[in-house]
Parts: sequence; C-alpha cells; structure tokens
Amino acid sequence: MLLSYFTEDAYERLVSDVKVNASKYSSKEEWLEEYFNNATDYYSTSNSVEVNSYIPVYTPGKKSDAQKAQEDFENTRLLFTAFKNLTPIQASNKLMWTYLCHAVPEYSAYIRDRFLTEERENTIITRFFVTSQKDSLYNDNALSRLWWYGHLTYEPGNDDPFELTKILLTNQTICTDVMDTYNRMNMTRMRGVLYAIRDFKSQIGEKEGFTDYFRECKKYLNHYAAVTSLDFLSSEEIREIAFGYMMDLRTRKKSYI
Repeated sequence: MLLSYFTEDAYERLVSDVKVNASKYSSKEEWLEEYFNNATDYYSTSNSVEVNSYIPVYTPGKKSDAQKAQEDFENTRLLFTAFKNLTPIQASNKLMWTYLCHAVPEYSAYIRDRFLTEERENTIITRFFVTSQKDSLYNDNALSRLWWYGHLTYEPGNDDPFELTKILLTNQTICTDVMDTYNRMNMTRMRGVLYAIRDFKSQIGEKEGFTDYFRECKKYLNHYAAVTSLDFLSSEEIREIAFGYMMDLRTRKKSYI
C-alpha cells in the first residue's frame, strides 16, 4: 500500500483541537472526514513510499503488563516486517505516523484498546501524534515506536532475527531504559546491552527479577561513557562490560543478605 501524510496545517489543527475532540478519540465511529468537511486536501499520498499491509494483533480488554509486552513484541514484528522498506528518514516523519494513527480504523482501534482507557488529553497527544518531544517518535507514538523497536534490534543474520527485539520488550521499564538517547545513537551499544540482559537473565533464572540490576547498570554505562568513549567498542565488548557489572552487583548484594 502507498503511505499518506497529513499536511502540516491539518496536523496543527488536530493538535490544537485535541481537547475539543477528546470524545471522538474514544469513539469507535470514524470522524476524520467529517472533521475536515469531507475535503481531500488535508493529506497527500506518496507514490514513492510503498509498504505491505499490517493489521495489529491484540486481545481487546484490560491486560496484564506481561500481556502488553507480548502484544508489543508481536506488533513490532508484524509492523516492522510490513514496513521494512522505510528508511530511517522516512520513518521519522511525524505527519505520516500521525496520519496512520488517525485515518486507518484498525490502527485507531488498536490505540484505543492499548492506551486510551479514559479520555485524557495528554494520552491522546502522546499516542496518536508524533510531537517534538525527544521520546515521542521512539517510545510514545503507538505505531512509530513499534517500527523503531524493530529497526534498532532486527538482526537479519541471526537464526531468530527478532531475538533482541523480544529482550527489549521484556517489560516497559527495560524498554524505556534501553531506548534512552545514548543507546539509540549507537546501535552497537544497544545490541551489546541487550545481549548482556539476555545472558544475565539466563544466568540468574526466570524467578529472580533483573530490572533493578539493569537500572544500576545503565547508570554505570552512562558514567563509563562520560570518562571513556564506548563508540569504538564492539557489541561483544559492551556485552562483557554490562554483563560483568550486573553479575558483580548481584554478588555484592547477595553478600549483604
């Protein structure tokens, strides 16, 4: 399918009218065409950007955090596979993602189920729009985040090319921490960190939580990067640093018990 985009004017109008339109975002009824008086000049379609069809998968209703993580993984895999032809520049277009969130009924329904449990202006802006906020494109918008999760973790040469994607989406805390600015700017660092999490989880077992260990590890890596550049290290070297730190931290914590 060919991708469409809001015009800048249409985007700005929708942003400014979020409070007025809050009930529309919660409704199953389609309202966009009527809002724009059945005009067709509020969006444009590109003849050069073509992607495959993507239909979100989810079980409607309230979900546990584990269910949300599993659905995020499945939808990341499906959306990134369908939209793999996009370049990072194309996938950074706020007008495209915002249009898809508003104009494709299947996507709007998914966003309502996943995020919109009540009519909150901030949630609507966060999940239906890509804004200038630094995390909006990568972590907040309901659809763009899925593409970037896939893009930053997909390894075509791996037996399971989405292995790192699944690790990233273990839970929302891990995802947010791994997707911070430092890691996004360096895919080698991101992959080294994710492999460290994989190996640490394997070492300590499923019953013991690891999120707090990684949060401390993140602080350590950011401090490490401030005094010694990580830019020239391989993903394996970064894995060794992060894994070693978490194992040492665990040993020290266990010695206090």
